[in-house]
Amino acid sequence: MPFIRIWIIAFVLSLLSPHVGAADDPQQTAFANPLQSLTSDSRDAVVQQLNDPAWYARLSELARQLSPDQLAAQNAFNKTALLAARGEHQALLALLDKTPQDKQFYFYRLDALFPLPQGQQAPSADKHLHAYMDKTFGALDDEQLVKISQALNWSIPMAEDYTTNIYKEYRGKQQLALDEAISLIANTELMRVLYRVLPAANQRLNQQLQQRFDIQPEVIITTAQGVELAATIVRKKGVAKPLPTALQFTIYADESSHIKTAIHAAAHGYVGIVANSRGKRGSRNQITPWEHDGEDAAQVIDWIARQAFSDGRVVMYGGSYNGFTQWAATKFHPKALKTIVPYAAASPITGLPIENNIVLTANYQWAFHVTNNKTMDNSVYADWQKAKKLRQDLFESGRPIVDIDKIDGQPNPWFQKWLQHPDYDDYYQAMLPYRNDYAKIDIPVLSITGYFDGGQISALDFIKRHVANNPQARNYLLIGPYDHHTAQYVPSQYYSNYELDPAAMDKDTEEIAFAWFDHVLYDKPMPTLIKDRVNYQLMGSNSWQHAPSLNALNSQGQNFYLTGQATKEGYYLLSPNQPKSLEKISMRVDMADRSEQRNRSPWPMIQSELLDEKGAVFVTPPFDKPMRLAGMLSGYFSLAINKRDLDIGYNLYELTKDGQYIHLVHYISRASYAADMNKRTLLEPGNKTRIPMTNTRMTAKLLAPGSRLVMVLNVNKNEIAQVNLGTGNPVNTERLADAGEPLALDWFSDSLIHIPLTEWQATPPQLSATGPKDAVKESAQ
Repeated sequence: MPFIRIWIIAFVLSLLSPHVGAADDPQQTAFANPLQSLTSDSRDAVVQQLNDPAWYARLSELARQLSPDQLAAQNAFNKTALLAARGEHQALLALLDKTPQDKQFYFYRLDALFPLPQGQQAPSADKHLHAYMDKTFGALDDEQLVKISQALNWSIPMAEDYTTNIYKEYRGKQQLALDEAISLIANTELMRVLYRVLPAANQRLNQQLQQRFDIQPEVIITTAQGVELAATIVRKKGVAKPLPTALQFTIYADESSHIKTAIHAAAHGYVGIVANSRGKRGSRNQITPWEHDGEDAAQVIDWIARQAFSDGRVVMYGGSYNGFTQWAATKFHPKALKTIVPYAAASPITGLPIENNIVLTANYQWAFHVTNNKTMDNSVYADWQKAKKLRQDLFESGRPIVDIDKIDGQPNPWFQKWLQHPDYDDYYQAMLPYRNDYAKIDIPVLSITGYFDGGQISALDFIKRHVANNPQARNYLLIGPYDHHTAQYVPSQYYSNYELDPAAMDKDTEEIAFAWFDHVLYDKPMPTLIKDRVNYQLMGSNSWQHAPSLNALNSQGQNFYLTGQATKEGYYLLSPNQPKSLEKISMRVDMADRSEQRNRSPWPMIQSELLDEKGAVFVTPPFDKPMRLAGMLSGYFSLAINKRDLDIGYNLYELTKDGQYIHLVHYISRASYAADMNKRTLLEPGNKTRIPMTNTRMTAKLLAPGSRLVMVLNVNKNEIAQVNLGTGNPVNTERLADAGEPLALDWFSDSLIHIPLTEWQATPPQLSATGPKDAVKESAQ
């Protein structure tokens, strides 16, 4: 989602500062906190501080206190900012020359080429900088210009909001830990460079773009039903012939961002169009998330096909919500639509705000963000401490989730509406392709997602439903070690404290999308990473692997069984051999006890100890050969409880032979919906039953000899989601007083856990003798 660019990069890479090395000198692991001199942590006070050269000088001194080892251990985002803060401009330029993120950090390059004397304003230096930008930008070709424009697509107000939260978080501390000091320096230095570079650079970029492209920022399209939809249309100047159109359809109304998106399409030889959901920008209709986007997008496609600039062919692409709108459009089968490329595709029932029939609290603010005004209300995400406190208050109070907006102090009618639909009922079936709708989708589809993408379940659910209902579906998947943001754009060097393989850095999502369009429409070669129906980056192997289908990938592997046999660590054995007699592992969980949380997704990704040991921990024997884990876990849990329902959860890790726990998969599922998302079937207290795994997440990693897999089975009880107390009543209205006696849970050894685990071969055998290498050009339609 473009609107959260600054939040994703700054939050994941800077606040958490995951890749932090230990100091040589223990005294350097803590630093005096310069924020204590800040008299107020209000936004105005923080912004005033950010415009004080003396403040930057003080933080530059703090940056120079870091040891060489501490500096070397940082991720690219932090290291770039720290070198800038230390005034080491040549070292910074050398880093940018070799880092894959050079274009993402282009503003640091501009700043380092013409450094200002520390603590001073130097108009002459800026004069040289501005002259350099004039010369450089004018010499770029269209694609290069677009790339630089995208690299500079940062929001100063949103960065100020984020930095204000950092200052609030740290101001009351006497000392800062190493990661906190780095976070403070990096985000403050980011602001200094953005203040200096961004306004002048964007002014010059916009001048160049206006000269090269015909830009219509807001065209109102009126559908046959009288609905008004705002659209931005961009064409390359001097091109008169009709062209195919590359369309994004989105609720995230941001004219500046739309122009840059459409310009990139025009630079690739398409008419670029970004259309908005009804009610956004110039549309006079009511803002309505999710419900009408499919039919409205289909109407836009029909309108495009009738325009003089169109050659009658439309392709769609885009990520997150914009991935949802593509699948929603296919439900209506517009004739001009030739292919879609959804990445990190969202779905309201399998992603946010509901995952496997469990309501998540993480995206509670989203409805305000998209419905408060005609564009986007970024203020609702500006104070993340407030959002965190809301989740904590809801969890600790034990109030039902229907009270969340009462705790928040403002009505949230859209969230309340979604709470009324916990099943995959006709509400969702009307807005999404369903059953026979998928059977009629005969256009080629390329989906892109990541192992760490919160939307992965949605993205894969669309694929699985398409293939299940249409065996001839031409459906392709590209997946790697990416999160929700990097799945949509270019990778970062690190996810958390895990360093990506160089091969994983080869993905540029938007470039892959346009290469795919050229293949489908013009019979050009497929994108280089697409060699079969499933294309995945095997973490730790520095290679991309390929399979003919998800089913083929997942059906490989081994079955494992729960046992009561203890290992040397005090865990239970997860055995490839089923115990000869039935064994059970018992758990007792007080659902009313809110002093503990269970089944949280651990952070950072690599831990030296197991953080969620409150669950039942099962570990495989060590592997004596390199093993390839690739695909989704499947099978079922055999269990009995004393209540009528529970939310199951687990975390899956690789435990390396040197004792590192590498988190791979997080899972949650409501037992009463596991067999059928459309219908709730309650459990019988005391009766042994099988609960199938549903919508598990895909991962792919090379496991070294000596490694083991660890599964921590648990009950999902934490502030990130509603808590299922097991009464059998609607979970949305359950309150702490309904908890009753603690949950008594028995896991049985006839549970079957299929793990897609095979012996590693650098050139693995073909899973199918006729893996689909076929072209998917549009002429085959």
